[in-house]
Amino acid sequence: MNYENRICCFIDILGFKQHLNQTINSAGEDNIEKIKSIQSILNLSKSITSDTGLSKSKIVTHFSDSIVISYKYDEESQLFSTLLNLLYVSMELANKGFLTRGGVAIGKLIHTDEVVFGPALVDAYNIESKLSKYPRIIVDKNVIENGLQYHSENHTKEEEKEYVMDIVTEDNDGHYYIDYVQKSSSEFDDLEYDLYRYINNLKENFFSNYDEENEDVQKKLDWLKTKINELITNIKTNIKNPEFAPDIIALYSTVEYIK
Repeated sequence: MNYENRICCFIDILGFKQHLNQTINSAGEDNIEKIKSIQSILNLSKSITSDTGLSKSKIVTHFSDSIVISYKYDEESQLFSTLLNLLYVSMELANKGFLTRGGVAIGKLIHTDEVVFGPALVDAYNIESKLSKYPRIIVDKNVIENGLQYHSENHTKEEEKEYVMDIVTEDNDGHYYIDYVQKSSSEFDDLEYDLYRYINNLKENFFSNYDEENEDVQKKLDWLKTKINELITNIKTNIKNPEFAPDIIALYSTVEYIK
């Protein structure tokens, strides 16, 4: 068994221990509703990330609250496909009250249905644990550069870059991350109403008890608050366009910033 050059994604569900603590009530009894909620989230994340699509080398491993995804570095357009998976899982989990953090790296890796290890996994884990800091999945620039070299034969490198940049954003610290806030809108079935519900769900899920959170959690949420408020600003600016129906303009005019 030899190392392969692979793209490796390591994703962690934030605050999972706190969610687990809520599965047992003060009397020591099982909180069935919370247990079902966690089971539902884990099944959802597995369903989304396990979709291999047309990939011949993609492997996914789930353990507890963590997910490892990898594929051979030279698979055509697999970067876009995998990043789209990560966008979906980040959005869907956030919509249900669970935030993700992760790292995507390139390097030597052995990944089978039984085992996963190698420098690429260490690098992806270090990105998640040391660089990401906030609820975001960072994609190493080397991963993006490599992926653009192996674009589909059906489109150019520049077109591939456009597809990728529709998913990732360069953050203030120079790291590219899966943008499940600003770049979520293209993935909704009913954009005009689903985006409104998504924003309100994020606000309710993560900021209704903000004052009760510890300082470390608040710092993570402050990052998310900035991203949501930027999205709200963009919406309020663009919604003034007369092409929008009056009811949509009225709906989004009620969206308030997170203080």
